[in-house]
This record gives sequence, C-alpha cells and structure tokens, in this order.
Amino acid sequence: MSELFERQRDHLFFTWSVQDDVVPIEIVDAAGARFCTRDQGWLWDLESQVYNVNAGHRHPHIQQRMIAQIEAMPAAAPNAVLPIRAELGELLRRHSGMHRAFLTTGGSEANENAVKMARLFTGRSKVITRRHSYHGATLAILGIAGDDRKAPFARDLQPAIHIDDPYPVPPHAAGEASAWVRSLAAVIEREGPATIAAILLEGLTGANGMQLPPDDFWPRARELCDAHGILLIADEIFSGFGRTGRWFACDRWGVRPDIMTIGKGLTSGYAPLAGVLVSPRIAAHFDDHKLWCGLTTYAHPVSCAAAVGAIEVYEREDLPGNADRVGAVLGERLDALQRAPKLGGLVRDHRGHGLMRVLELDRPVGPLATIALRHGLFLPTKGKLALICPPLCLEAGAVPEIGDRLEAALGELAGM
Repeated sequence: MSELFERQRDHLFFTWSVQDDVVPIEIVDAAGARFCTRDQGWLWDLESQVYNVNAGHRHPHIQQRMIAQIEAMPAAAPNAVLPIRAELGELLRRHSGMHRAFLTTGGSEANENAVKMARLFTGRSKVITRRHSYHGATLAILGIAGDDRKAPFARDLQPAIHIDDPYPVPPHAAGEASAWVRSLAAVIEREGPATIAAILLEGLTGANGMQLPPDDFWPRARELCDAHGILLIADEIFSGFGRTGRWFACDRWGVRPDIMTIGKGLTSGYAPLAGVLVSPRIAAHFDDHKLWCGLTTYAHPVSCAAAVGAIEVYEREDLPGNADRVGAVLGERLDALQRAPKLGGLVRDHRGHGLMRVLELDRPVGPLATIALRHGLFLPTKGKLALICPPLCLEAGAVPEIGDRLEAALGELAGM
C-alpha cells in the first residue's frame, strides 16, 4: 500500500465498499481513452471513470472553459443570472428537444427532483419503474427503483411498484404486445391510472445489465402515459450524451419523454452536475405554481462551464457519431469473443449500443477485474457481467488491441 493511499484512507471513505477490503488504484496521469496508475502503468479505461468521461480524459477545451469561468465568476447564488447559465440552458434545449432545466449536483438528486416535479404537476404520488432498474442512491430513489443496493434499508422503504422485465425477452407473436408491455399495462390497471404520477425508465439500463428493451416497449409506454395522463420520465444519466451512439438513448425508439434526467456525460465528469429537463407543458405549469425544489450549489458556474465545454466537444468532434461507428466495430469484436472456441462458452451473451456494452459470462466474474489490470484494461464488473464503456473519443484502430487484451484476460479466467 502506498503512503498516499494510507493518507486518503485514514480520513475519507471509499464508496460502496467494506473499507478494509478496498484495493487501491493510484492514478497519476490520464489522456484520451486511457489513464496511468502508479502500479499498473497505462490502462484502457473501459469504465470512463464510473461512466462519466464521455469526451475523454483531460480534454483541453473543457479545461479551458472551466478555467475561464473560475477567473470570471467561480461561485454565485442559485438564482443569479450569468451568461454561462443561459448558454448551457440553450445548448440543452437544442440537443434534447426539452424546454427548461433544473440543475442538480448528481444523478440521484436529479431523479429525486424529477419525481417531486411529477408529483407537483400531476397531483398524484405513485411512480412505476422496471424491476431491474437503478436510478440513484438516495433513500427515496432506492425505494422506487429495483436495484439490490436497497436491501440494507428495505424495512424503511415503501413497497416499490415494478414492471416485470424478463431477459431475454420471451418471444411473442407478430402484432402481440411484448411481455414488458403487457406487464406495464397490467401494473397501470392494478394500481389505478389516476393514482400514477410517472413511469421512470432508464434510456438503456446501465449497471444492472443493459437489457435491450423489446422494440414496442418505449413507444407503447409513451402511448399508455398519454392515454392515462401519466408522465414519462427518461433517466438518461448513464446513457445520455452520445454513450449509445445517439445524443440520448430514447432517440433510438423515436420517443420524446415528458421529463428527462441527465448527469455523468453532461460535464464529461469534469465537475459535479446533473439535471432535470422538462417539456414546455411542464415548464409552463411552474410559471404560476411554486417549484418546491432547490439546493445551495444549484447551477454552479464552474460546473456549467464544464457542461458547456463538454457539449461543444460532443458537437465539434461528433462524439455521438463516433460512438456509433466505433461501437459497431467493437460490437463485432465482442461477438467474436462470444464465439471464440478457446473460451469454451465463457461468454454467454454480448449486447448494447454504441460504446455502452456488456459481456454476460456463464459464471460470476470473480477475479476478472484484477486479471484485466494485468492485461492493461480497467474493466468494471458486477455479478456475471463485464461492462465495456470506454470514452467516446476511442478510435476504431484501438479496438483490435483492446479486443486481444480482453480475450487474453477472459482466457485466463476460463482456465482457472
């Protein structure tokens, strides 16, 4: 253990961890789609630092935007009027098609405030989510979502209302609704449409498996919401800002939500910022009804500058398009891993869009993350899943090297 690790460990918690079990990784440099550690050297960042760094590490334009804002106005009260805040609002409207934003410091807060706004707007209280969903770590959002990290607090939470979302999706006849849609319709009927404020769905599920929804799910969810006066909330915190090869994952299904939550790639992880985007109809409601939402560091100027810089990079370098193109090349390589004879069927499935992909193995991943480090990869794992979500600046020429390193790591796991 390094002296720096001990200094940090003494006085700062590590997240989602038994503190004595933390394996330190000391980052000393970063650039593009890679970062460098004290012990392992340069690694391909297949996690984008918790799925944040869409633009890549140390992009000079984002850094310059932040520095300029620090020099101009590094802090301001929530309702102060600043050029950088107006500029960010305009960019968000242009790329999302939504009308107005409420900005927060993280994704959990964004989903909390989206639910508050839905309840204020509709006068209803219930929120429906998928059984295999994750929307944040605050108590209220843990209670609403389906993630197993709610288990330690289960006795303190209200029962959640979930859509059953079996995966793989059971086959259905042409013209027949998918199992996901049938479950959603049944849940609405059972709970009573007039009691339901919102249906909260991830654009594409993230850490809980990236289960691809059946083609009819998003369009039918939109139709059911419209029929019953229910708001459709798209959680694009993980999947937004080009991650799936589109600006937002729900664009793949041609669906416009009433509310969209954003984060992570919003600033490319360069500063804390997330938000709630709403349609013109919802924005107009709060023109003459009080918005009971607020926080001290609302629309922090430096975070807004990071977001403006990141969005400008996505535009100028066409990173959503790059994610689509390079993602297709990466997808072919991952499909080949699934078929590779020497892996003996270790890889059971590969799925995803753009540069948001996952390998599902036939066993718990166990030591795969540690093995991957020896092969020059920083690879996030969970259960039987290996998630592959590099920065969107990844070049197609890097895919063969990453694929070979990943195949070697998987081969080592298969032989254990």
